[in-house]
Amino acid sequence: MDFMKKWSVALLSLLPALAMAHPGHDHAHSGFMAGFIHPFTGLDHLVMALGFGVLLWSAAKQWKIAGVIALSTTLIVGFLIGAQGLVPVNIAEYGIVASLVITAIALWTKSNKVLPIAAALLASFHGIAHGVELAHSGHMVALVMGMVTGMALIYLGGLVLGAMLTRYVPYGKKIVGACAAVVAVIGLS
Repeated sequence: MDFMKKWSVALLSLLPALAMAHPGHDHAHSGFMAGFIHPFTGLDHLVMALGFGVLLWSAAKQWKIAGVIALSTTLIVGFLIGAQGLVPVNIAEYGIVASLVITAIALWTKSNKVLPIAAALLASFHGIAHGVELAHSGHMVALVMGMVTGMALIYLGGLVLGAMLTRYVPYGKKIVGACAAVVAVIGLS
C-alpha cells in the first residue's frame, strides 16, 4: 500500500493545476451556459468543489446543505469583491491554492468545526479571481449565476461521493483521507 501512495503522489505532482490552466478564461462566449460549464473544465474547480462536498459530508449533520449554501454565498461575495477590484488577482491566486490546502487538511484531520468555515471563506478567492476577470463583461450576472450553479452541483456531487465512500466502500474513510493528499498535491502543483 505504501508503494501505491508514493507513486500516486508522484504522478499527481506532475499535473499542472494552475487556476488559468483550463479553457474558458477568454470568455469569448458569455452567458449562463458559459458560466455553468466553466467549473467542469478546470482541475482546480473540480478538486476544490468535490473536496468541499466530501468535507461537508464528513462534517456535522447541519453542515450538509447549509454548507453548500454557505460555499455558494461566499463564491458570490468573492465575485462582487473581485469585480470591484478590491483584491489583486495575484492575491486571489494564492487564496485559491490556500483553499485547496485547507480542504486537504480538513479532509485529512476529519475536522468538522473550524476548517469547514475557513474553507467556505477561502472559496471566496475563486470568486474573487473570476470577479476580476469578468468585471468588464457585459454578461457578468449571467456568467456568475451559471458558475455558481455549476459549482453548487459539484459541491452536491462531493456530498454524494462522500456518502458513497463512507457508507458503501470498504476502507472508504481511509479513501477520504487519501483524497486529502490528492487535493494537497494538486493545490501545490
